[in-house]
Amino acid sequence: MIARDSRGTSRALVTGVVVVVLLIAFFTAPVGGATLGSRFFAALRIARPRAVAAPTIGTAASARRLQNVVMGIVAETTAVEVSEADAPLGSVAAAQGQIGFAPRLIHARVNGAPKLSVVGTQRVSARVKRSQLRTLLAEAGRRSDVVPDAVDGQPIVLTIPSGVRAEYGNCPKPVANTLQNQINGPPPPSADNGSCVIVTETPPAVSATPAGLDTAAVLEIALELTGMSPVQARTFRQLFDWPSAIALSPPRFVRSYDVVSVGRGRGLLMTTGGRRGPTYVLAWVDGGIVYTLTGYGSSADAVPLANSVSQ
Repeated sequence: MIARDSRGTSRALVTGVVVVVLLIAFFTAPVGGATLGSRFFAALRIARPRAVAAPTIGTAASARRLQNVVMGIVAETTAVEVSEADAPLGSVAAAQGQIGFAPRLIHARVNGAPKLSVVGTQRVSARVKRSQLRTLLAEAGRRSDVVPDAVDGQPIVLTIPSGVRAEYGNCPKPVANTLQNQINGPPPPSADNGSCVIVTETPPAVSATPAGLDTAAVLEIALELTGMSPVQARTFRQLFDWPSAIALSPPRFVRSYDVVSVGRGRGLLMTTGGRRGPTYVLAWVDGGIVYTLTGYGSSADAVPLANSVSQ
């Protein structure tokens, strides 16, 4: 174990537009010899030494977060082509007919039978804006001259296929998606939520990107913008390739993370303070499926639970 620090068609994503406008403004306005963009990245790297990312509970809305950040980096506007709502699921057998693969359940002892749901498909598209991408690469300390002219105006499409979500125990109730709740975050979990464990299983994202687009650099910048340090972003990218990472969506406010052995491969165990969310999030890939295990109890349970899923 290695310890390390901390929706249809042509509908513009308001969030993506706002992010891009703010980023361009901040990255091009010089202040005291340095652009605000460079100060912003510097603040990310220095002010969040123990933060990795935000715990996600595996809904379609949470699955879009990294997807939206990536699109905000490469394009000015993004169109949501498909945004399927999550839907209750009666059984594992019913799941295979809807999502195209047989989901696995936790075989270790957990609190009761799981509550199953299908996580809807999400697809977004955009056209690359080369000048914007070069600016962001430069501000992030990466080579901007490697962005070829040919990528300008080229389409990029990211699709996160349908998956399944299995919820065990007494989990916190969903909070309304209001501006106030987005600002304050979810309420602190209660002691009764300690039995809550959530497993999400999703195929890797389907990605159509223009030749010459440095997806590794784009992914690392997106991860930094969600709260990771450059070192943490590189570790995440080394464990999860572009399609798997887009399907995962990283968490925030993690105190530490460990690279751990799960099944036949490795995973990333992210431990949080548990003040306004889960205690831990463990992500791994097995058999071509991307898994996320989220828990409100002890992080020591994460790997044994994940290994029972991988059986």
